[in-house]
Amino acid sequence: MKKLFLIGILLSFITVNAQDDQDYADLLKSTAKVEVKSFIYDELELTETEENAFNPVFDKYLEESGKISVEKAALFDSYADNMDNYSSDQINTLNKDVLKTDLQKVKTDKKYYNKFVKAIGVEKTTQFFFLKKYLDNIVEGAKLDFLAE
Repeated sequence: MKKLFLIGILLSFITVNAQDDQDYADLLKSTAKVEVKSFIYDELELTETEENAFNPVFDKYLEESGKISVEKAALFDSYADNMDNYSSDQINTLNKDVLKTDLQKVKTDKKYYNKFVKAIGVEKTTQFFFLKKYLDNIVEGAKLDFLAE
């Protein structure tokens, strides 16, 4: 957990810039020098059997959830770049779009939950989702740092 805390501190000082064609893993790797798969596997302490069962499901999950995370990061960037010029209607649309990405994340997590349980069990699946949420929060926090300025 010390490692997790140190990575959190490191990431909190980094401004994340995502391109539309990057996925979440690339976003973390390029900004924080964190390889999301290695980080997750190290923290979960997967056996070889668990890793073999988890890996294909995790790859598909990262592809889907990564697109959503990058989409949400782009919404934060758009707001940061235009907040002084946005009309109330534009802000309302942005808020709805952010909520849509949050719902997409929840649906994706639900879609993959049982697949993860089958691959690595309930305890490690729970730990996985806590780790993933932690990483998502760091990315979102870095994107929202402009509000505290």
